[in-house]
Formats: sequence, structure tokens, C-alpha cells
Amino acid sequence: MKPTSTASLPARPPWGRLLLLVALGVCTWALLLAWFGGPTTLQAMADAEGLWLVVALLLHYSSFAVRGHRWSLLLKLLGHPISYLNATGLLVAGWFLSALLPARAGDFARIGVLRLGGRTHSPTPVAAGMGSIVLERALDMAAIVALGALFGGAVLRTEAPGWLLASYAVAVGVLAALAGGMLLAPAAVGWLRRWSQAIFWQKTVDFAGQLAASLQILARQPRQAAVIVGESLAIWLSDAIVVWLVLRSVGAEYSFEQSAFVALTVDMLSSIPLTPGGIGQSEAAYVAMFALLPSAPTANLGAAILLVRAINYWSFLVFSGVITAATGFGELLQRVRLEGVAAPGSVSVVPPGGGAGASQGSPGPSA
Repeated sequence: MKPTSTASLPARPPWGRLLLLVALGVCTWALLLAWFGGPTTLQAMADAEGLWLVVALLLHYSSFAVRGHRWSLLLKLLGHPISYLNATGLLVAGWFLSALLPARAGDFARIGVLRLGGRTHSPTPVAAGMGSIVLERALDMAAIVALGALFGGAVLRTEAPGWLLASYAVAVGVLAALAGGMLLAPAAVGWLRRWSQAIFWQKTVDFAGQLAASLQILARQPRQAAVIVGESLAIWLSDAIVVWLVLRSVGAEYSFEQSAFVALTVDMLSSIPLTPGGIGQSEAAYVAMFALLPSAPTANLGAAILLVRAINYWSFLVFSGVITAATGFGELLQRVRLEGVAAPGSVSVVPPGGGAGASQGSPGPSA
């Protein structure tokens, strides 16, 4: 059994998917322009304050620099260090692939690239790579829910609609289930191991135990965990600030609390993309969330939504594509597709406390 699949990775430049993204984007823009008044919205975008947009663009890109450091730190804690530049480059390349393919294929690609090994690094076990990315996702969701609930409480107080409360409740439930699974994992692995002595089953249980051990690493490293949690909060606060800056650029005088609540709730609602890159899904979520707030006089929200998406999706799609091609990650992703990922029986995780010693004398994995 292979814990991740590489069948969906492209064997050649995904021109068809790029054209699909462009087509979906054109349709989304056309609908928003029609909804908010086409010429008026275009004029509002043209008249937007350029300084605010530049600051928003730079802030959005800087958040990926923080993401790269967070991921490299997680891998270091797991005993498989990777350089900051390589971690950031691979993360950007994975983001580009996830924007083109379903089921967050970029995350699977990152696991596969780490597993390959190369001239400058040793192979990273699948369980460790997968654990680092699961931790990333859990930290992201925890930060989004905590910050979104904080700002939402200040903005809506007791007026939040039922569907919104249900959305936050589901997210909290997922996080609680993950935390419970981490706590119960040691006992569950021992119980499952007694079910069967078949080699395939034992290897699968071994892999599950190794993955669970990697997810528990933050509890054993409180100082590093504090840094990682702080970076997670900074990443998503920057996303909220980007939306606030864009709103200011078009004259929408929303408070920071209102802007942050909208941005973070949209992030939560779009955490499972239903379309490539969440095109249309994110825009619809922005429209729904702004509908909960009082209208800002003279503001064109259609212009703000389109500018936000131009910054946090379309511009970064181009940038990440260039980085993926220029740094040679395309060839690595092709190797992942051709060679696949190792089976559970061939992976291992450095036991807690053993990461530092295990990494001495060997170069850390890199993209």
C-alpha cells in the first residue's frame, strides 16, 4: 500500500488545467462585475490607492517566507532538517501544484520530493513528511478558527447566523478529533497490532504509529512549539491585514476587526477547495461574508474582492509557477510521478528526543 498517490501529478506542463483556471477566472470575474456593476467596478479598481495595494502584495508574499521557516522548523523537530531556502522553494512549488490539481496534490508532491533523496540530502521518511504537513494544516486551522472567532465575537456578538456558527463548530470538531486521535494513538496502535500478524497489516500499523509519533512532537518541544504557533498566528493575521489594506484602497472604511473576521472566515470556508484553486468558491464566500456586515458608503465591494483575489491567488499563481520552473522543481515532481512513494514498511520516524543526534553528520533533506 502507498500512503500517498502520485498518479495525479502531471507528466507534462498542465496547459489544459491552466486554461481551465483562466476560463473559471474569467467567468467568476464576469459574474462579479455583473453583480456589482461592471463599469463602476472596473473604475473603482482603476482608482484604487496604489500604495495600499503594494503594501498588501508585499505582505502576502512575506507570509510565504514565514511559512517556509515554519515548515523547515517542523522538519527539524522531526529529525529531518531541510534548509530554509529549499523548504520555502518546495512549499511554493507545492502551492502551485495544489492550485492546478485537486485534493491538494501539492502536499503529496512535497512528501514525494522529500522522500526521493538526492545529491545534497538524505531521503525523508514518508511518515515524517506527511506528519509535518498534517501539523501545518492543523496549525493553520487552529489559528484561523481562534482568530476568526475572536474577531467574529467582537463584530457580530450574538448576531451570527446559524450556518456560520455551524461552520466554526465543524472546524472545532475536526481539530478536537485530531487532538483526541493523537492522545489515543499509542493505545490504538497496540490494539490494532494484535488484530493480525500478517506482514502487510503489521507494516500498515507501524506506519500509522510512526505518523502519530510525528504529530506528537510539538507537545514534547514546548519552546519550539511556541515559535511555530506564533508564526501560524502571524501568517493568518497577515492575511487579514491584506484584506483590510485592499478595502482601504477602494475607500471601504471597514474596521480592522470587520476586515479580519471576513478574511479569516473566508479562509475557513475555503479550506477544502471544491474547484481548482478555490476559484469562484472564495469569491462567493467573500460576497456572503460582506453581506453580514453593514454596507460601507461609496465602497465598491466587487472591486475589493477582485483585487484581493488578484493579490492572493492570481499574482501568486504566476510567481509560484515561475519559481517552480526556474528552480528545477518541475523535474523533481516528474521524478515523484515516475518513482512513486515508498510503502509504509520502508519508513521510519526518529523517536522523540533523537532528532538532533540523527541529523548530525548528514545533510538535511532539501528540495
